[in-house]
Amino acid sequence: MHRPILLPVLMVSLLSACELEAPPPASPPTLQSPIQPVVTAPARISEGSSTTTTTVNGNSTRTVTKSSSVSVDTGALIGAILGGATPVGANTASDYVGQWRAITEDNRECRVNLMESRAPNAPATAQTVGCSGDLFWVTRWSLRGTELVLSDAFGNKQIKLRPTALNRLDGDVTMWR
Repeated sequence: MHRPILLPVLMVSLLSACELEAPPPASPPTLQSPIQPVVTAPARISEGSSTTTTTVNGNSTRTVTKSSSVSVDTGALIGAILGGATPVGANTASDYVGQWRAITEDNRECRVNLMESRAPNAPATAQTVGCSGDLFWVTRWSLRGTELVLSDAFGNKQIKLRPTALNRLDGDVTMWR
């Protein structure tokens, strides 16, 4: 008599255990070195003008061209709006070493362990656990400017990330600790 009710309840409880969660907005600091967002000028404005005079058979044509451009670093702008902390110094490669959580392209959470290089000229290695998509192939990592680049065993870039909040990296995927 209870079997028709038991089966739907069991199915709902199994499906609810499979729900996926989005990454938290920011994680609390851990014992590892905190990664700080890079603070740059949120917007750059440039202006320019040029004047051209053309004379053909006694007729003169004067053309004046004015141009303006605005470029916005959205990461710095969002960090400034949300009150991101200003780093004391630039993040170093050793700041990124440690355990990270990531969200894959199919919205599943996995773990990425960034390890230090074992030899002076050897690449820094990465180990992924439970990752799929581009993260599945990641075995190396490097810091290029302010970007963290995750690569495969052949050095082919798989994922680029930038610090956007305390201990949070965003780009092709999202990673946090």
